[in-house]
Amino acid sequence: MIRIVKYEEIDFARYSECLKNACQNTDYADKQFLDIVSKRQWFLLVDGDYEAVMPVSYVRKYGLTFILMPKLCQQLGVFSKKDDSEINQQFYGFLNQNFLVSIYAFNGDNQFNHSVQKKTSYLIKKNSYSTTKKKYSSHRRRNVRVIGDLVGNISLKKGWQERDKQFFLKNIKGTNKEKDNNQYFEIFGELLQKNIGHLRILEFKDEIQSFVYLFEGKNRRYLSLFINGYPLINPNFPSIMIDQCLQDFIEDKDFDFMGSEVENVAKFNERFGAVSYQYPLLTNDKITLLKNLWKKYRIITNFAP
Repeated sequence: MIRIVKYEEIDFARYSECLKNACQNTDYADKQFLDIVSKRQWFLLVDGDYEAVMPVSYVRKYGLTFILMPKLCQQLGVFSKKDDSEINQQFYGFLNQNFLVSIYAFNGDNQFNHSVQKKTSYLIKKNSYSTTKKKYSSHRRRNVRVIGDLVGNISLKKGWQERDKQFFLKNIKGTNKEKDNNQYFEIFGELLQKNIGHLRILEFKDEIQSFVYLFEGKNRRYLSLFINGYPLINPNFPSIMIDQCLQDFIEDKDFDFMGSEVENVAKFNERFGAVSYQYPLLTNDKITLLKNLWKKYRIITNFAP
């Protein structure tokens, strides 16, 4: 039977043991990572004696609890020794019936018997860099060449300075307001401080052109932040940046681009030889959330993580 376990009531020893034995990819469910990206605003749905667990992040607005994926966290979902589509469906239904779910992403290893919405991510399997590069498209192999005035003028940094923060805040895309930009930077900074990942900054003639943060998971590395200057001095800088990351990191772990439904970004990933995979999604638009509000009011207001 599925039950709600608030953060302060979680048996983290059992939680860690469940993740350790899980057949699914558990990188995003790591406690230290999840604490940082959600600011400890998460709880567990638990089946039995931690036989299956599902971490759930939330935000509180207007006295209500809304389920929302944390920043820089692409997938969570159900974790268990054996992936069971029936159990997964029970977790899916429990979450949707008892909470106002804006967006919750299951992981790519969770299977369902019923049709569910899905999104796409892109992955390059670990291999030698030379083998990986052979899978680049011919167009991409041309893009990553350091020739002409790039020679001697491109450098790659692994640390950041105060001026790099201004580049970050000015050029980060996909956020709604300045407050979000600063929150992303705070989360990134804390992750980096805890050595959970890697920073790479590409400079041309001592000016920042591209900024990458890779989340370091046990199973994969993830392209969590990819920020390019605008306008680009050279359209090949993003390709050169990713190629440099693959040179450094592709031999021992898979490289996850963290997807995109945007056609141009998808093509960018594919030209590196990345293969797409899908992960399930539970989403509700604002109208549906309002309709569900009255049905769930008692549960939503009584549950205050």
